[in-house]
Amino acid sequence: MIQVNNKFNIGDKVYFIDSNNKAKCDEVTGIFVFARTDRTQVTYNLKDTAPSVNEEQAFATESDLKEYVFKDLIEFV
Repeated sequence: MIQVNNKFNIGDKVYFIDSNNKAKCDEVTGIFVFARTDRTQVTYNLKDTAPSVNEEQAFATESDLKEYVFKDLIEFV
C-alpha cells in the first residue's frame, strides 16, 4: 500500500510562479495524486489559475517562494 502525505489541503493558499513567470497566490480546489511503484506526484488544482501546480513548485508563504527563486543566486554570490 502507498501512503501519500501531501503538503497542502483543499482550501489552503499556495504561492507559486505561473506560466508567465509571475509570482501568484491562489486557493487549492483539488488534489490529484499520480502513484507508481517508483514515485508519487502530487498536483494541485487552483481556484483562479490553470494549469495545475506540482507540489514541488507550491509554497506555503511568499517568503518560501522567494527563497526558492533566489536560492541559486544567493549561493552564487
